Amino acid sequence: MIHSNPTVFGVLVLAASASASLDAAGLRRHHARVAGAPGWKRSDVSGVAYYGYQNNTQNACGTYSSDDDMIIGIGPDYYGNMDIASPQCFQHITVSLKSDPTKSVDVTLTDACENCGDPSNIYVSPAAFKALNGGSLDAGVLDVTWSFGSSASSTSESSSSSDQDTASPSTSASSSTSESSSSSDQDTSSSSTPSSSSDEDDEDCDQEDSSNTEEATAPAATATAAATTDKAATSTVKQATTTDAKAATTTAKAATTTKAATSTTKTSAKSTTSAASTKSSSAGWKLTNSLEGDSFLDFFNYDSGTGDNGGVAQYVDGASKGLAYKSGNQVVLAVDTTESVSARNSLRMVSKTSFNAKDTNLFIFDIAHMPAVCGTWPAVWFTGANWPYQGEIDVVEGVSLYNNNIYSVHTGSGCSIPSSAVSSMAQVSIVDSVASGGNNCDATVNPAGCGFSDHAASSFGPGFNAAGGGVFALQFDTTGIKTWFFQAGSVPSDISSKNPDPSSWGSPRMSVPTSSCSPTTYFQDLMMIVDTNLGGSFTEGVWATDGAGGQATSCKSSTGAATAADYILKHGSEFGEAAQFKINGFYIYNQ
Repeated sequence: MIHSNPTVFGVLVLAASASASLDAAGLRRHHARVAGAPGWKRSDVSGVAYYGYQNNTQNACGTYSSDDDMIIGIGPDYYGNMDIASPQCFQHITVSLKSDPTKSVDVTLTDACENCGDPSNIYVSPAAFKALNGGSLDAGVLDVTWSFGSSASSTSESSSSSDQDTASPSTSASSSTSESSSSSDQDTSSSSTPSSSSDEDDEDCDQEDSSNTEEATAPAATATAAATTDKAATSTVKQATTTDAKAATTTAKAATTTKAATSTTKTSAKSTTSAASTKSSSAGWKLTNSLEGDSFLDFFNYDSGTGDNGGVAQYVDGASKGLAYKSGNQVVLAVDTTESVSARNSLRMVSKTSFNAKDTNLFIFDIAHMPAVCGTWPAVWFTGANWPYQGEIDVVEGVSLYNNNIYSVHTGSGCSIPSSAVSSMAQVSIVDSVASGGNNCDATVNPAGCGFSDHAASSFGPGFNAAGGGVFALQFDTTGIKTWFFQAGSVPSDISSKNPDPSSWGSPRMSVPTSSCSPTTYFQDLMMIVDTNLGGSFTEGVWATDGAGGQATSCKSSTGAATAADYILKHGSEFGEAAQFKINGFYIYNQ
């Protein structure tokens, strides 16, 4: 929403930019942050507060509000790029009367206020204004101070990554940002593997990458440095910048978080092969990593920091917090169930090895159960350290009670998928925003990259779980990028027997041809990530949308909660078994 005129009190023109809305499938990439997005303003800001009627019109963060909601709109100096959902979206802000600081309200950032005058001025909903002004709107304007909540702990100006004890002794920690960052209490004992990078910047829905913007990160990550990010970690030849696991620095995809990235030597996928994994298929695929039980848990480092894209997850060490463990023949990745919290503990796991197309990779993901609770945002994906320029591949992704999985790729400039290739993908539908952008996968132009929604109602969430799970496959080599999905009971026998032959599986769900998007050029040193974000721009953006992702009823209707964040933070008992990943095994083959 844009405040039309600060002198016309109580009148708000609801005219959020179309680009601030989510894509047709409700998809807002987890990673991208807007180039040049401002850092968190953590100190108190003094300004004037107006009020603006909501009228249930879409706001800049892509959601809808009513006059009774406790929300705020801030100026562009703090919001960032007005044309996209800000990395700050859905953060909590405390607003206090300047004359009486004991009178304050907690509001949620959902909008921008382009015409509020001074950059420090804000507008709040009528409900928030009344709460500050004794139940009345008569004042029209209030002198206030405001500041972001403690969850906004990482900034482009200075980010600190603390208490980031990694579960693996091979993790090295030294989070860095484009301007300055400090990494403390990060127990590490080896510099041989990349460590996880933060998530907070990713939360800036604008561009998902490391420390604050992808521009701030060095050109391309090499074998000498790697930083994992929420959906993209930023790293340079000699420096790794921390970012949200699903976000890379300055791109239109989503904002990056600067939580914890470590500058370490990357190990190649083939250098970590298990001695016991020597079997080759008739098609020439050799099982190099069989990730089950302890071997699965040992394959990853645990990221720490706040969920990307405005999420309210707090990523923690799964081993020490009891959220990652073996149960029979499965690995369980869980979410904390404490009933009421300020941020809910969850997991983002980042592989200690990286992968390149030249290694000729085939990944099999055998999943028995995935999170399917209103407010969850689970994903299995790959990203390079310098997002989006080193690429991102999403194999499993969706939110809340979605039944239709989303496959996607995100790159820098130059990668696209021809219409002829898109038309051949009969089992998926291209995300509308991608089609309107000419099938351009450049995340600096189109944050959604190239995304495809699976037609199968059993490919994600409740439908996937009801069917008994299934298997996802990714072929990533010099011939291109291809993904498949097989529902439980329909898994090819050659996969079950660990003798895979992709040529016998039929048409892939998503296929990215090398002719228009070279995998060696646009996808480099990819790290595998498994995470469950909570809330965030994607989730909030479809919270009130019936039919999104194949779910019949919106989560707002089914839960009664106004926002995903409210539901997540106050109903921990809902995030038990239904919010868990149960993984039979991940299997990596090479030729």
